[in-house]
Amino acid sequence: MRYLFLSVCFLWVCFSAFADKVDEELFRLKVADAERCGWDTLSAFRHRCKVEQGKALRGLMLDDKRADSLHSALCREGMKRYSAQGWVRLEEIFIPLPQYASRREVEQACRRMDSVYVSLQRGVSFETYVKDKEDSVRWRPKVALLDEFSRPLETMRIGTYSEPFLSPLGVHIIKLVDEKSVIDFQEAFPSFKDYVDRLGKRNPMLDKKLYAHWRDGVESDSVIARCVAEVKNRLLAEWWDIRHPLSERMDEKELERYFHAHKQAYAWEFPHYKGAVVFCQDKKTASRIRKRLKKVPVPQMADAFREWQEENPGVDAMIQVGLFQIGSNPYIDKLAFKCGELPHDAHYPYVFIIGKRLKKGPENYTDVRRLVEKDFRLALKQKLLDELKARLEIQAAL
Repeated sequence: MRYLFLSVCFLWVCFSAFADKVDEELFRLKVADAERCGWDTLSAFRHRCKVEQGKALRGLMLDDKRADSLHSALCREGMKRYSAQGWVRLEEIFIPLPQYASRREVEQACRRMDSVYVSLQRGVSFETYVKDKEDSVRWRPKVALLDEFSRPLETMRIGTYSEPFLSPLGVHIIKLVDEKSVIDFQEAFPSFKDYVDRLGKRNPMLDKKLYAHWRDGVESDSVIARCVAEVKNRLLAEWWDIRHPLSERMDEKELERYFHAHKQAYAWEFPHYKGAVVFCQDKKTASRIRKRLKKVPVPQMADAFREWQEENPGVDAMIQVGLFQIGSNPYIDKLAFKCGELPHDAHYPYVFIIGKRLKKGPENYTDVRRLVEKDFRLALKQKLLDELKARLEIQAAL
């Protein structure tokens, strides 16, 4: 038994390694095919790639191990200073404006916000226009707010909203959700974390050397080059998948054909029993249930038994339906394979089984569905891999 277990483990490791190799090769070819199609030169892709590379580089250059301790230290240091004028929670309706907005752009944004303000006065919910729903959860120190925000807050009560106003960022209407003179450490922490995140190159968690290499475009830095390349390749593979999707739903007929074509691969080392174990309190009940289930296919036995229970609500009985390997269920072992001891259950003294023994292997793909699906998906990937290889070889030959 020990050697069999080790053999199964070895085969599983080999299969997993093969599947991983196929995935790696397929990923590489998807990237190559995407580049052949010129998707990496599209403006939409380049913009998305730049954004994702920025996120990845930021995570690379910031020392996450120091993040929590630094945020906590800053929070404790700043609690007294930031609490000088109290704390507020705000909801905001916001129309952003570029840094050097023209008069026309400003006037258009103001007109749009005036229309929103009129709608609010007519009874439209403030939340209808709020884009960032999570923003109202965060406490902000009044002392850190722009003057344009602080001024209307001086006369506002909780639950009221301001008139439209301009700031260097755009046009706003704010609603005062809540207000406190002092908040606890956990409530203040997100604001201090946001503050540190906005420090940019002054962030104390920043790897200064790595940042300097990125800023100066030092191409010899393998860490940066690898990070940038990995993001680009991942996005190219995602674009390829969107345009050549592998269906998540498996076609039942295809699975059945695949199973019958590779049935030998699913042969069992140990016999199995396909059917049900039924637990009853008396022979008469057992006989009635056996008669009801006699011609019912195994996959439908649980439903048939449930219907029988609904028709006979006063009868106490239980059923276990499935595919049982020898050694996995003592009732199956004794009643189907004549080995082991039959357990005694005082509550259910009568037990019977109904189904069939499967010695050599499954009779239908549904008996080993997960395994067949996994193998079939791997076969589809292998087919796709071969097609991509052929396509790229033809392209290289032209």
